[in-house]
Amino acid sequence: MAAEEHTHPDHGSSQQRCDPVKGWELEAVLAGRSMSFVAELKQQFVCPACSGVVLNPHQTGCGHIFCASCTRRFIESGDTSKCPLDGTLIKSEEVFQDNCCKRELLNLEVYCLNSPACAQTVTLCHLLVHLKACPYELLPCSNPGCTDILLRKDSMDHQRSICAFRTEPCRCCQDPYPLSQLPDHEKTSCPEAEIHCPNNCHQMVKRHKLKDHMDVCPEVETDCIYKTYGCTIRDKRAKVQVHEYSELSSHVLLVLENNSKLVKQVEQLQQDVSVQQVELKERSLQVSTLNREVSRCDTTLSTIQRSVEEQREHVSSVKQDLQGLRGVLEAELAKEDLTALRVSLDSLRQQVAMTQSLRDHLGVLGQTCQRHARLLDIHVEQLQCTEQRFRQLESTSYDGKLIWKVHDYHRKKEAGTPLNSPPFYTSRSGYKLSVRVYLGGEGMAQGTHLSLYVMVMRGDFDSLLPWPFHQNVTLTVLDQSGCRNHINHSFTPDAANERFRRPTSDANPALGFPRFISHHDLEAPRNAVYVRDDTLFIKVKVDTTGLDDV
Repeated sequence: MAAEEHTHPDHGSSQQRCDPVKGWELEAVLAGRSMSFVAELKQQFVCPACSGVVLNPHQTGCGHIFCASCTRRFIESGDTSKCPLDGTLIKSEEVFQDNCCKRELLNLEVYCLNSPACAQTVTLCHLLVHLKACPYELLPCSNPGCTDILLRKDSMDHQRSICAFRTEPCRCCQDPYPLSQLPDHEKTSCPEAEIHCPNNCHQMVKRHKLKDHMDVCPEVETDCIYKTYGCTIRDKRAKVQVHEYSELSSHVLLVLENNSKLVKQVEQLQQDVSVQQVELKERSLQVSTLNREVSRCDTTLSTIQRSVEEQREHVSSVKQDLQGLRGVLEAELAKEDLTALRVSLDSLRQQVAMTQSLRDHLGVLGQTCQRHARLLDIHVEQLQCTEQRFRQLESTSYDGKLIWKVHDYHRKKEAGTPLNSPPFYTSRSGYKLSVRVYLGGEGMAQGTHLSLYVMVMRGDFDSLLPWPFHQNVTLTVLDQSGCRNHINHSFTPDAANERFRRPTSDANPALGFPRFISHHDLEAPRNAVYVRDDTLFIKVKVDTTGLDDV
């Protein structure tokens, strides 16, 4: 355990004061180097344990002074540590730094560590300051990669004009590079260096303009500009240019021929368009005819249904008549009446056959009507989906704010089911959020408070946004009286909460205030009106500060 440093009393010393210097700094500088004092060093400044200079003197409980490293070794020895001079047990709580001895030592004159090259003498406390400016101090070259050790007075000239690792500007681009890398830079990567064209066109081109040169190089193979019109010549650019000039007349013929083909194609396309327009008109007429047929089918179906009911009633009446006739035939009818009866039965059979035919026709019409009804239902459903999508787009907010109007407050409160607001966004490509409210309360707050929460929902741009969501959120129940006594509660998301991580389902679990406002304060406030005409307004605001649109 290291000894605690205590300040030793100054004992009225009138020695010359110098700037404070830490003993360990001198120890680090003097490591492996010899130091000579101008005057003979007194014994009191020599450590009795290691015979070294006590640069950082510490005094033990027995009154002897040792250097800091020896004192640390005594303390680490524990209960077996004894003073080498008088055998007194050394205790860590009795050891303190001897600042008086330190000041006297630091005021002694010493020769520069670089003597005899440097003949300067300074007080020990100023030795570090002198060494930082001494022209004979050995310093490593500051150029990266250089391992040379130089005198300070020679280092500047070495770094600027002698060192093989010095930095020089490139003669082409003027960017600085280490001297050893300059040849390779100019040869392989300098954008301003001029190089031979790789196509052997005998031109020197700057490296960064080589791509542009390829567009005009006479040695690059290229197609005739009339290739799209049918010319198949491909050769070096210089030869192709001669070809284009010499074969101008044949190229004009190719262009004219190609234009004639294009005129024919345009005429054919115009004819196809005309045919398609006629077909479109015919299909429009077919749709109109189908709509009229559906209307007629509805009318015919109603008429047939009424006719079937009448026929059923008629058949029932005929059956009753037949039963009566059967009884009369068995009892009273004479033989001559049977002929009339057969005629009547034949007439009845014809009527029954006609009824069956009408019933079959009714079935066919019913199937046709059902098919048209299904088509109409599909169209109605598509229109409803489109209309719902338009309403949603019109009501969606993209500025981090939402005002939600909750109708039928008392009925929905009694129902006890949670209500979800329309989604809103912090920007066009920002976070997607929604509000959830329990008008009757949720959990421990059920029946006493309104519970209000916010949900982070899965959006289309989540992969481009920073996560977790960390923007401040403010939830408000608005005062409708005009006094602006709104009820506000805010929170800042906790980055460690899983509810503000990127959603893996349609929405993360909701987070907010289970006891946002009591039902008594909400429905019977003193200086505000929160529920008016059975309607409640809820506002949510997300602080979008620091959010950049994607």
